[in-house]
Amino acid sequence: MELLKRAFINSIVQDLITLNGTEFEYFCLPIFEKLVGEVATHKGSNLYAKPISRTVDFSTDNFNIVGQCGTDEGYFDSFASDFDEIQKLKIEITKPIKDINSAIKNSSQCQEIYLFANQEAKAGRLDKVDKLIRHLALGRQIKVYDSEKIAEIVSDNVGDQRFIVNVLTYLPRASALYSAISKANELPVLPAEYISRQPEEDIIDLVQRSKTTALYGLSGIGKSKLALSISHRLKNKFDSVVWIDASAAEAFDFGSVKVSGYDKNLNLAYICEKFSVLVILDNISGDAGELENKFNAFASEGSRLLITSIERVLDKSRSYQVSEMSGAESRELIKSLIDLNDSFVERIISQVGGHPLCLGLVCQIIKEEEFDPEEVEEFLGEIEQIPDEIVAGRSQTISDLVIGKYLDKFKTELSLIALLDAEMVSNFVFNKLLGSKALRNLEKTALVVRSNPNYSTIHSIVLLSVKKAIANSPETDKLTVKIGELLLEQNEFKNSGYYSFCVLHKQILESLYKSTLNERHKKAILYAIVQVTDSLVHKGALVREIDSFDLSGNSLEDLLLLIESMELKLISIDRPAYPEDYHVEARRSIESLESIEKSLQEGTASMLLVRHHIAKLEYWDGNSERAKLLFENLLKDYPGSEQCILQLARIADNSKNLAEVERYVSMVLDSRASEASYSIILSFYDLIASSKYKNLRAKYIEARLDNFLSDISINLRSSFDHPYRILSRLSSYLGFELPDAFKELSEALPPPDNIDTNQKLMMAYADIQAAIYRMFKYKKFEGWEAKLDYASGLAKNYYSNALRDGNDFARVKVAKFYIEIGDFDEAGRLLDEVENCDAFFHQARAKQLRGQKKFTLATNQIDLAIDKLGTEKNVEHFSTSFLNDKAEILHDCNIDEAIEILQLAISKQSNSKTKSSWERKLGFWMQKRSQG
Repeated sequence: MELLKRAFINSIVQDLITLNGTEFEYFCLPIFEKLVGEVATHKGSNLYAKPISRTVDFSTDNFNIVGQCGTDEGYFDSFASDFDEIQKLKIEITKPIKDINSAIKNSSQCQEIYLFANQEAKAGRLDKVDKLIRHLALGRQIKVYDSEKIAEIVSDNVGDQRFIVNVLTYLPRASALYSAISKANELPVLPAEYISRQPEEDIIDLVQRSKTTALYGLSGIGKSKLALSISHRLKNKFDSVVWIDASAAEAFDFGSVKVSGYDKNLNLAYICEKFSVLVILDNISGDAGELENKFNAFASEGSRLLITSIERVLDKSRSYQVSEMSGAESRELIKSLIDLNDSFVERIISQVGGHPLCLGLVCQIIKEEEFDPEEVEEFLGEIEQIPDEIVAGRSQTISDLVIGKYLDKFKTELSLIALLDAEMVSNFVFNKLLGSKALRNLEKTALVVRSNPNYSTIHSIVLLSVKKAIANSPETDKLTVKIGELLLEQNEFKNSGYYSFCVLHKQILESLYKSTLNERHKKAILYAIVQVTDSLVHKGALVREIDSFDLSGNSLEDLLLLIESMELKLISIDRPAYPEDYHVEARRSIESLESIEKSLQEGTASMLLVRHHIAKLEYWDGNSERAKLLFENLLKDYPGSEQCILQLARIADNSKNLAEVERYVSMVLDSRASEASYSIILSFYDLIASSKYKNLRAKYIEARLDNFLSDISINLRSSFDHPYRILSRLSSYLGFELPDAFKELSEALPPPDNIDTNQKLMMAYADIQAAIYRMFKYKKFEGWEAKLDYASGLAKNYYSNALRDGNDFARVKVAKFYIEIGDFDEAGRLLDEVENCDAFFHQARAKQLRGQKKFTLATNQIDLAIDKLGTEKNVEHFSTSFLNDKAEILHDCNIDEAIEILQLAISKQSNSKTKSSWERKLGFWMQKRSQG
């Protein structure tokens, strides 16, 4: 994964530049702690996030080691000159030396200083800083970390989930790329305070011996954390680990599972059949016998199912009852959380028992509220008053007590949790509505755990306590309105955090949509719901819902929904079968938007949106020249509009104006500092995937491989299928020209979320797997034989499903794959179904017959292919391949003409790699002929 790792490091460097001083301090704190190996004190800002002067940013308890952060622009610019020239400057005013002197002044007893900068020290500047520090002899050990060195620390510790989730909060691009370089599917973070428990070894043994295992016990007893610890320990023994919160599922279907991190449901059954997968179903209810039978029916020998539940759901031989932590484990947990005298520790254990959730809640409130001994005494007295036989259970009642004490302090935060009503809550919505400190404060109290860059988790017991405490609070009504306002603002931009929120909380969005919100907010919520609903499957229902609104107000939310409806109606029409219907619908939409355009104000976002879609619909309707004129005029009024540039590039591509395509591509891909959406960037890669853009692929893929890998990898779990379609178009090229990069992408490639309901996606994914097969067949990377079986198995499965409504082109393409894997009978069956026998059909038939050693028939077919090729476009491009195929057939028949034909093919071949390969083959054939 070296190429992806490099892309990850580069993305961190880019993200760090955007951080302000306070954000950079919070980011660097875990870095500092990782370097010094102990928990540090952060004194860089007060409760209001204002910097505190006259203090170092971080320090260890004894102030022997301190850390200082710098975010000044041009931080290392003074070190661009030769070292002799640098010494002539006023050294003390250079930014790194100024910060070092400040750290010494504010912490004179320190022996070691770590200096962090969010800028990159290019061209050897960091070496000059280090040299100057040695020259100044400041009497301390000083270590300077620029953004690249910091990024390397993050990359080297990518396996430490607690660490990585904390730092990725501040790194949006790197955060998106993280999942691609993570070897296993993301597991929730194991909390720092987790204490390893005695039953772990027994449970691991049970999981390895049994296909299905269940952990059961009281809520809050630690089943989920125990299962999570075991999953982390076992993850390297499986191809994949999938963690599923099953608490909200009314009925569980392995064929369509909601998994965090996936925007659409996942076919877990197929994955478990083809791979060794550890599946954790956390917090199920009811009998698990049916689940077990279904899992056993499809799961591979290496796959395992681990269940957690309150009641025992499997027979005793495959179940483990999780009991309270032992006294020793409880003491270890308490002392890891808070410094209390032994008498208080024993009283807590006596009253709370070995319930890890409640022990954590009790300890954290004592710590965070800074209870003095009298207040600890009073608090423990309240716990002692809880009757043992209370119906709700002591765990729930202790949680209620703790939440009650936090209610005034965190009323708004708890109200948002109650409103979302989910054990996984979006970090995006918290940060946008309440600020980044809100989640940090809740983390300190142990009420939530930041499990992932996109979401945090809350225990079901705590969630129930919050919902009871917040019931009927007017605060939730205010937050509901705020969510509507947030979507009104974010619907236009749709960044990754927005998508994550819509995916995680689609259920609450659907509930809010049916509530008494005003129509404007309902429109915003509906638009958000549409973005995370598969439009190819639910076109009709989405159109009906959108059209139920009055969209005549021409507000931005009206226009977004109106255009969504127009496009859904158009893609619902089978254009080849009903071209006139398509044309009529397109004209109706264009005329409607042209009428709206007259009422809009120049220079507004609404005007850009409407004009853009008028031009786009003209292009869809086949009016390329009209569309081009409209887009060009639009670009004059809105310079730099990447959407307009993309459409103009597509029009130029359609009219074969390659120079214009190159100009438009460079306008966007040359200026990566622009805020172009990933959708736009991917669309340009899609455009240059064609072999006619060899120069553009060399410039924007081969020469900028880090950017390309990052752009593709970031989107592999996104709600749209675009990355898979692009990879399918580029897969043959990548496998041949950039096999190392393609291998890394294939290792990071998750199955598409909605593949079972989308035939185009099935075909794209199968094409990728076929290209992976070819790559391993010819490159023979480590473990290539197993990878051949794996990739060909996936390709065959998805090709067979995708061909149910396939056309001749698809059948010929899939037949060629079966020829590659040596299944000539299946290839022949597919070719028998082809109706339009063009040059490429005859080429495939020739290969199939050659595989069956029917050489005379094969020769006839390749001659037919060459004859018919004269009527095809790009004759010269394809003729070399056809000639090579004929040479192969004749060589199998020991006909000398094979050499002359291969020489002709070589003379016409423009690809240097292919030409070299054929020249080696020619040399071998000639040597063989000379030897008789």
